[in-house]
Amino acid sequence: MKKNKFKNKNILIAGGTGLVGQPLTRLLLERGANVFVASLDSKSLVNKRVSRFYDLDLRVLKNCITVSKGKDIVFSLLGVTGSPAVNNSRPATFMNTNMLLAFNMLEGARIAGVKEYLYTSTYGVYSHSGKMKEDQMWNANPSYNDRFAGWAKRMGELQIEAYKIEHNWKKIYNVRPANIYGPYANFSDANSMVIPSLIKKFASGKNPIKVWGDGVAVRDFINSKDVARMMIKVVEKEYEKPINLGSGKGTSIKQLVKIISESRYLKTKSKVIFDKSKPSGDKIRVLDTSKANKLGIKPIVVLSEGINEMIKWYIENKNKKIINQKYNAFQES
Repeated sequence: MKKNKFKNKNILIAGGTGLVGQPLTRLLLERGANVFVASLDSKSLVNKRVSRFYDLDLRVLKNCITVSKGKDIVFSLLGVTGSPAVNNSRPATFMNTNMLLAFNMLEGARIAGVKEYLYTSTYGVYSHSGKMKEDQMWNANPSYNDRFAGWAKRMGELQIEAYKIEHNWKKIYNVRPANIYGPYANFSDANSMVIPSLIKKFASGKNPIKVWGDGVAVRDFINSKDVARMMIKVVEKEYEKPINLGSGKGTSIKQLVKIISESRYLKTKSKVIFDKSKPSGDKIRVLDTSKANKLGIKPIVVLSEGINEMIKWYIENKNKKIINQKYNAFQES
């Protein structure tokens, strides 16, 4: 029988109330772990079975030390994401927040004596060309469209490399997820990503619906439950090299719009207009997932099924506080 690595272990999920944090919390609790969550989101979003909730700002080093004390493993899901418009208008917030969270969380965990640590990077660290392979990241700069968040996350990855050299900290894991979607996503009008933004438009009953770009841009989408499962497998296997977590398949924005528009949970069938005067970003961004596949780390959720589940969740919760109780770094004074 396979040994359960997580049973009775004290595990911190930094950012445990979000898109990936919610399913990761449930999976670790099922494995018998003592789960601790740190987040600036509302306490109402915290799983009631966790051992403790820390309502602390993890951009501050002393707070990172506090939440890391006594923990065996830290899953750092920390970071800010946003639409291309926010990326262009609020680049300093993107860079400052992502770099402070990365640098202080890892240093805080080191000072507290944490043995194992998982860092959540992004496929925004890659350049814009073709299928993105782990070993090729440093061959080119991040895509111009992702340069602020991409470079910030790259600095977090470089920090890991530095800690392995200077502090001989071996069990640090570095995952690069594709575009993550699922329940508990950010549905803010100001800075939501493509899937929650489109779901919100379609669920509103608007007709017609305008979509930026010509719809031919191709992206790699991965369900939040799959990302949580994959993260757990990376830690179980103690895989210490950077690894892509994605579907390895490209889906065009036109295909995505079709999947959403045909959902059985939508009452209104809206006409879609692609606004070619608006930017659509890089033409293709798909992860090479061959390394993960060889380790048996593969997605389970089919895109159409995951989208339908997300639409159902949004419709059931759109008028509840749960949608509006997520912390937003872009709305700070």
